[in-house]
Amino acid sequence: EVVHGDNAAACVRSAGEDVALFGFERARGDVQSHDGVVLGVTQNGKFASRIASVLLALPRALQRTEWRSARLIIARNLEMLALVVAITRLAGIRPRIAYECLDIHRIVLGDGLTARLVRVLERFCLRRVDVVVVSSPAFERNYFRSIQNFPGRVLVAENKVLGAIPAPAERPAQQPPWVIAWCGVLRCRRSLDILTTLARENPRLVKIELWGAPALDQIPDFHQRVAALANVQFRGRYRPEQLGDIYAAAHFAWAVDFYEAGGNSDWLLPTRLYQSVRFGATPIAAAGAETANWLRDHNVGVVLEAPLATTLPTFLRTLDDAHCQQLRAAALGLDPSVTQLTEASCRAFVAELEGAAA
Repeated sequence: EVVHGDNAAACVRSAGEDVALFGFERARGDVQSHDGVVLGVTQNGKFASRIASVLLALPRALQRTEWRSARLIIARNLEMLALVVAITRLAGIRPRIAYECLDIHRIVLGDGLTARLVRVLERFCLRRVDVVVVSSPAFERNYFRSIQNFPGRVLVAENKVLGAIPAPAERPAQQPPWVIAWCGVLRCRRSLDILTTLARENPRLVKIELWGAPALDQIPDFHQRVAALANVQFRGRYRPEQLGDIYAAAHFAWAVDFYEAGGNSDWLLPTRLYQSVRFGATPIAAAGAETANWLRDHNVGVVLEAPLATTLPTFLRTLDDAHCQQLRAAALGLDPSVTQLTEASCRAFVAELEGAAA
């Protein structure tokens, strides 16, 4: 049995394992769907509150019996890792523990007292970890090796599309307005600034399609700003099975993030990168980010130098039909294994996790 923290449970299930899902629900002001055991509610970015949530959840978690039969526990994020370390010590069990870290939060990168305390807590928990799982090699290079001095094994597991999904047959007209899709958690105010300015100044050149969940704590005027522009559309939440149609209808995918510039935003490889390439939309990335390195390594996508407020409209104004077709063909021509997971690759991933201690 595998006990896993969140979305990657789907990958472990695809490998044929039985999964028990535990986690905290993030307070976002909307209803979150899940199929696991909710141990408590945490607040975004509020470290003291999140530690309190872990302590309050400990008695409830210890009452569960799934921990004793688990041979592998995958703890996603630090509060789950702290909970898992406490449970395994108190229950006297010794399953293998993988620490899945999909983001390096800015709270751990500062020089203040809180940042130092969080890093100390994480280093203490890392002593009990058999393998660290990251979604980008930059997390290993820039944080776990250089800042936390973690000597153990680090496994890179990219945020690829799960399942053997056929490439889309449809495609948008290779002419303006050029459609840019921004999908996922929409929390980068600077990205919205760039895209809405582009749309306002170039009404016939571009159309912006926004899909997902806006982070209103970061962009409180999100809906007002979008409603003010006819060529910017907010489509709301989407189901995974819609992604093929969403990206097939777009020329480009916004794979730029300034939310935590200089740290996590520069280091991550977002899910939208793999999704957009798999379905034929050309990712746009900012030079210097790990996303840009990935695109250059695979000879796909568009990498723009700073400032994007200038280079993005310049690129779109000089784009012609032939170049647009070349970009789309490069994305669709990439080997599917680069962007998607299969049952076999999921089994190989679980096997690596289970052999990590050895």
